[in-house]
This record gives sequence, structure tokens and C-alpha cells, in this order.
Amino acid sequence: MSARTDRLHAELMGLRDKAGLIDARAAVKWARRNTRSQLHSELEWDDDAAAEEFRVYQVRQLIAIDLVDGGGVRKIVSLSIDRASGGGYRDIEQVAAAPNLRAILLQDALSELNRLRERYKRLSELAVVWSATDQVAKKSGRPSRKRAA
Repeated sequence: MSARTDRLHAELMGLRDKAGLIDARAAVKWARRNTRSQLHSELEWDDDAAAEEFRVYQVRQLIAIDLVDGGGVRKIVSLSIDRASGGGYRDIEQVAAAPNLRAILLQDALSELNRLRERYKRLSELAVVWSATDQVAKKSGRPSRKRAA
């Protein structure tokens, strides 16, 4: 990690309560008082800019929560190629019907599964999931990360 992330990590870990939890609202209050902290420098303090970013966040949440089918499955996806150029969302049916976009969606899904694998690598109960992920990656010709021991 970099000095910046080390400092941020130390500050956030120092804000844990007796149960070991970090409360985001309490962290913001602490950062507001500690203007020389790394956490303070990471936050947007211009209220107009922060309000606009929050509205964008709210729209993203609405897209994720409200644009779903009757079974709760999302009807809209964000592809990595779109996020690389500013973001946006596509209709899942159109993505599934276009071979090049479907391949990107599959690679994005495999990448996300590998991030989950890394996060939950200590749970041996999920070994079957990671094995299936590796099989899909192999079948699709996409590289898969090696399973962590």
C-alpha cells in the first residue's frame, strides 16, 4: 500500500467503536474536525459539488433498484467499456443479443466473481463456486485467476 492508503487505513481503523464497527457518519464528523487528516483530504467539502455527486449516486441507485423485472433481476447493465469512457447503462436484452457486448458482459462478470473470490477466499464452502467460475472462464477462452489457497 502507499503512504496515503496506509494513513487512511490507520485513521479509519482508529475510528472503530467498541464493537469494531466504523460508523460512516461519525467518520465524517471526525474528518470535519481533523482538517489535516487523510480522511478529510479524501472527502468533498464543497457542498454544491457534493450535492451534485450525491444526486448522481441517487440516480445510480434508482437504476440498480427500480429497473428490474418481476423477479428482481436487473434489466440494465453497466459495461466496463462504458465505465472507461464516463459511464452509462445499457439494456440487458440488447447486450445479450450483440455477441461483442455479450463477451464483454461475460468478462465483466468473471472479473467481478474473481473480486468476490479474493474477498471471500477464506470461506472453503465457496470452493465449488470458484471451480465453476474457472470452468466458465476456460470454456469462454477468458483467463481466470488461480484460486487462492
